[in-house]
Amino acid sequence: MDILNEFIVRARIHADINEHKKDQLIEFLTDINDIENTQPQIQLLSSIIERELRNTHKKPDAFFKALVKELESNQVESALPKIEFIVGALDVENTEALSKIKGE
Repeated sequence: MDILNEFIVRARIHADINEHKKDQLIEFLTDINDIENTQPQIQLLSSIIERELRNTHKKPDAFFKALVKELESNQVESALPKIEFIVGALDVENTEALSKIKGE
């Protein structure tokens, strides 16, 4: 979440993003879209994001490929809504999980 949030904040302040931060985000997105990734945290995040994409009738593979391509070609303006979508999906899941823990 830190990588995503920091990217959004920086992109809104500066249209140009630090190459290192952009590379970190691309690596994260590539990991999320890798069906062979066996890291439990990545699998969980991938599952949450893919479910939300399917709920909005978007194909996860195409979504991630388009987003990575936009980032690689410095199309920050078109990448921002996609990144915000991911943050929103993770935030909703986090809120729901906390509510369940609290018994609400």
